[in-house]
Amino acid sequence: MHPDQWRKQAMQRASQISPDEMLRRRAQAERFYREQGITPDADTLADHELFIQGKMTLEEYQRYLTIKHAPDSP
Repeated sequence: MHPDQWRKQAMQRASQISPDEMLRRRAQAERFYREQGITPDADTLADHELFIQGKMTLEEYQRYLTIKHAPDSP
């Protein structure tokens, strides 16, 4: 599946996590970016929101990123 289709399907899902969990996930991501010295662009932040909001599991999100950034990988 093309990454844009995958993202569109995820965006249509209802969030399955609590607002507190979303805050925890967002803080974890922000901490990771700071520790790695990464300044994420808007596209990266939008993609990460799919995981933060619980619209993708961590496994789905990792696979999505692999497909998006390394489409020829197995």
